[in-house]
Amino acid sequence: MSESWADVVADRIVGTSPLGTGKLLLLGAADTGKTTLLDVLVSRLARRQRVAVVDADVGQSHIGPPTTVGWMVFDGKDGPAAPSWEIRGIPPEGGSATGGIAFVGDVTPVGHLLQLLAALALCVEQAAQAARVVLIDTPGLVAGGAACSLWWTVQRLLRPERIVALQREHELAELLVGLQAGLSAIERIEVPAQLQRKSPEARQVHRSRLFEEYFRNATAHTLDVRDRAVRFPQRMRPEDVVGRVVGLTDAAGWDLAIGVVERWRSTKITIRAPQLDVQRVRCLTIGAARIDIPLGRSG
Repeated sequence: MSESWADVVADRIVGTSPLGTGKLLLLGAADTGKTTLLDVLVSRLARRQRVAVVDADVGQSHIGPPTTVGWMVFDGKDGPAAPSWEIRGIPPEGGSATGGIAFVGDVTPVGHLLQLLAALALCVEQAAQAARVVLIDTPGLVAGGAACSLWWTVQRLLRPERIVALQREHELAELLVGLQAGLSAIERIEVPAQLQRKSPEARQVHRSRLFEEYFRNATAHTLDVRDRAVRFPQRMRPEDVVGRVVGLTDAAGWDLAIGVVERWRSTKITIRAPQLDVQRVRCLTIGAARIDIPLGRSG
């Protein structure tokens, strides 16, 4: 998508109804330019106020690592806003005032709609406390009954003042019919025909780069599971969890970071994760995704 196209659409969105407060939800299939448009919207809005962005694209993350919903505050009051959509090193601090993550457990929302809904609601709640304007990016799941039910429920739960729907031809028709309940103003955007689609291989390469960046300085941490809660998405043996992504949560329910399980023997589980105070970890949620990362350092 050309930058000028995103500029025109962003100017129209901001100009027709200035976003002084409230939530804006971006919907669209994969490669319809949601993140590019969001980038331009942030650059427009953050020049005059704090803007929070919630990134719920768990497979092609731009805030936080894949398998999570991430959020961050942008503030351009000290100069032109220039948000970077590269991976962000969000500090492993639950309940941060400027950003955080919520674990979903996989790189696709399919089969994990409840986890995605819970993570999205938690991040939007945090973001709304940090900024009056919240912009929400979403994954490309828009077709079929499960997708419709998900976004209809999101609308009822989050009550966004505005929904921006980016589509090719009429691919969102079924979804939008159910969203026309008067809860949100709906802006329909036809995406440019020349917009390129990424191949599955390109998406995999990008996702691998994000994981590698996140775990670049990771170290090994061994935790005793006898005094911590452990959540499984399904029945597993200890050997089944090796290589799986795990969410690390504190006593207040904030996700501190994600890790990868290296081994589990008896009451001890060893995970590789970014630097953090492991004493704060009170719950481990074993995800569905498996990844291979460089061993790095031990600690």
